[in-house]
Amino acid sequence: MITGFVAAVFLITGASLAQEDQPQLTVVELFTSQSCPRSPAGDKNLAMISARADVLALTFPVTYWDYLGWVDTFARDAFDERQKFYTERLKDQWLYTPQAVVQGQKGVSGEDIDAIEVAIADLPRTSWRVPTPRRSADRSTLTLITPAMIGRGNTSLQVVFFERGPVTVEVTSGKNAGKTLSYVNVVRSLLTVDTDSVAIPESLQGLSCAVLLQDTLDGTILGASLCPA
Repeated sequence: MITGFVAAVFLITGASLAQEDQPQLTVVELFTSQSCPRSPAGDKNLAMISARADVLALTFPVTYWDYLGWVDTFARDAFDERQKFYTERLKDQWLYTPQAVVQGQKGVSGEDIDAIEVAIADLPRTSWRVPTPRRSADRSTLTLITPAMIGRGNTSLQVVFFERGPVTVEVTSGKNAGKTLSYVNVVRSLLTVDTDSVAIPESLQGLSCAVLLQDTLDGTILGASLCPA
């Protein structure tokens, strides 16, 4: 879940409330694979969910189906580990694709759009709001205002960089051979931020990003905020 960076990210501690210019976001993470014949249905559902202003939809491609004859072009081992983290904590869940995890609290089939929408509607909203980060004019620096609960108990602040898309991939072998797959909000990097400055590579400066506040014990997403466009 932690990757290396090249330009600085600085933290300002002490703030607990976000700016009111963003709706309170529900985070939906889809674990998917270009090698899984069932995943395209989940990818389409995530694209539908991503249109909602109150949802942050993120695509996390995984590697563990790569042996089926096609190596996923977006997958990362770190995303496999993130899914394992959830399945160890969520009731009646295991490693499969497409799996949607809503707010870190509920796992459902990514093929079931109704189940995803019910989970979004039913899960309680947290009172915590993550402050909107500030982005420098050259896009090389984010200034993060850290919620006051960081450093208290088991919480972490994460920055996720993603490509909004849609992004398409032509699969030429394996279970999805001959298909052109389409994705939105493909995660390219996810890092956990502490009070130290962190380097951000130039390759990520043109991407969209968001800040997540997460309980490191049970996985609950306590809050999320999009970076400025």
